[in-house]
Amino acid sequence: MIKRLSAMLALAVVSALGLSALDLSAWTAAAQPRKATPPGPIVIAYRDDVSNVRQLKGTVRYNGIVGRDPSVSFTVENERAEVACNGTLTTESRRTGKFSLSCFGGQFSGSGSYERKAGDPYNSFVARGQTARNLPIMLVIGHPAGISEDQFLSP
Repeated sequence: MIKRLSAMLALAVVSALGLSALDLSAWTAAAQPRKATPPGPIVIAYRDDVSNVRQLKGTVRYNGIVGRDPSVSFTVENERAEVACNGTLTTESRRTGKFSLSCFGGQFSGSGSYERKAGDPYNSFVARGQTARNLPIMLVIGHPAGISEDQFLSP
C-alpha cells in the first residue's frame, strides 16, 4: 500500500513538473545510495633501505564507503594504471582508523593509523605508520587540508 502511494505521489510530481519517464529514471538512478567511495588521488611516501624517501603517486579505488563501512578494501594504481598495492582501511571512530597495505606483489608492506581532520571531505586524510622493516610510511589520500598538491612529502 505504501509503495503504491509513493509511486502515485512520484507520478503526480513528475506530471506537475512536466518531466518525462526518461527524466524520472535518471532522477531515481541518481538517488541510489553509493556502493563505494569514489576513486581519488593518493601519494604513498616511505623510506626504504636503498633510498632516503620514495613516493608512489596514483589513484586509490575503494570497495566500500570509507568512514561508514567498518572495513574497506582498496587498491592503488600507479600513474600507468597498473595495480601496485592492495590494502584495507578499518574504521575506529568517525574520523580515525587503521590501515594496512601490501605493494609490488608483497615486496613492500606497511600499517598504521589515519585521522581525518574536521572540515576535510570523508575521502581526504593523512595516514602514518611503519613499513614491515620499521621504517616510516605516510599515505596522503585525497586533498586533506594543509597539504598542497606539489608539496614534497616525507614520512
